[in-house]
Amino acid sequence: MKYMGGKSAIAGEILPFIHSYLIVNNCDTYIEPFVGGANIIDKVQCTNRIAYDKNKYLIAFFKHLQDGGELPEDVSREQYNDCREHFLANDKYYPDWYIAAIGFLAGYNGKFFDGGYGGTAIENGKQRDYYQEAKRNVLGQIQNLADVKFDVSDYKDLNPHNSVVYCDPPYCGTEGYLKVSKKFNHSEFWEIMRKWSVDNIVLISEENAPEDFDVIWEKDVARTINNVEKKKSTEKLYIHHSLNSDNSYDF
Repeated sequence: MKYMGGKSAIAGEILPFIHSYLIVNNCDTYIEPFVGGANIIDKVQCTNRIAYDKNKYLIAFFKHLQDGGELPEDVSREQYNDCREHFLANDKYYPDWYIAAIGFLAGYNGKFFDGGYGGTAIENGKQRDYYQEAKRNVLGQIQNLADVKFDVSDYKDLNPHNSVVYCDPPYCGTEGYLKVSKKFNHSEFWEIMRKWSVDNIVLISEENAPEDFDVIWEKDVARTINNVEKKKSTEKLYIHHSLNSDNSYDF
């Protein structure tokens, strides 16, 4: 699913690390505390896959699709704006799953009511309908998420054990949708990652990390800022140095 900061473009390069740690440690539980668009977990091969996110609308959306729920046939600008107004008013006019469907699928670049209406555009002589594209993509994706356990939780309330954990938090110094990264306590996050690394394999996507976390993979990418601007950055995958000796960890 299109999601601000999502990892669909580099999933194929992150997955080998995840699968390596799962296999080497004979681990049957994989956890994502920041599941976002589920563009990594939908490809992970593991007996128990658990997806958490603080965004209750996002989790309700995936559960809706898991239960065979349908999506709106189309979304107009007026429909998008009306749903956005109700969301910002924090009322209960629309169900949670519907708010996520409109916000993420019909919004520009998966920004969830923070980037404007996606609509249509002419690119390379062909007309694109961004909602229909996003809808087709997520309906194709959901078959690979059928057995994933989705739940609403702040990562700070989790207590994983004997698991491989992949974290894709709001990046430090970036805005994210609804300016969420400015509200995120990055120092607290890294301290919790240290604690989790005592009895879990914890992999973290970020651009920068404290000195006791090692880079095990990196790649230069172009990140979309708006519909005309992109910036270059370096995606990195980190692991705590105590776990980075021989690509394995004995639970």
